[in-house]
Amino acid sequence: MQTTGSKHAVEFISDPPPANCGIMPCVPVPFIERLVHSGPAKSSPQPGTEVSFATRTGTRQGIETHLFRTETSRDLSLWTRSIVQGCHNAAELTTEITTACTYKNQECRLTIHYDHGFSLATEPQDGAFSKTIVQFPYEKLKMSSDDGIRMLYLDFGGKESEIQLDLHSCPKPIVFIIHSFLSAKITRLGLVA
Repeated sequence: MQTTGSKHAVEFISDPPPANCGIMPCVPVPFIERLVHSGPAKSSPQPGTEVSFATRTGTRQGIETHLFRTETSRDLSLWTRSIVQGCHNAAELTTEITTACTYKNQECRLTIHYDHGFSLATEPQDGAFSKTIVQFPYEKLKMSSDDGIRMLYLDFGGKESEIQLDLHSCPKPIVFIIHSFLSAKITRLGLVA
């Protein structure tokens, strides 16, 4: 999996090719994908045993899970590294996402910026400018959760900083984007090998 100039990762049917080889992707997919399992089923792979990995992709309809099999542990390692690096590259290219939501019965926009964190603003009314309700850097995020249906919960510490948002659709794409942004930022800082 590699990123393209757009905000997508790409999947190849065979081992990931070198970046400069000019091979076109088979299927472009949104970068809101997570590697959820890699390795043999229970222990170190023995010769002839199946080596696999799974991905989860957040969609507006819910989560799609895909299971892939590789021939060797080396192939697994290549795919795992490519998926993680592809998601990180896509996160850095994207920089910012904005989604409509409802907060305390008010139509708003949640913006998640790769460098600046979270901001929640009112939807502009009758030509007026939007008003920022809250703004928090990633460092303030203590916990996030969702109901898997439409609600996203963000806790930035303290009673006034617990935010409950109705996203009007499955929250998993937003959750996966938050995780991708955070993972890419941590890797960029050199905190993960």
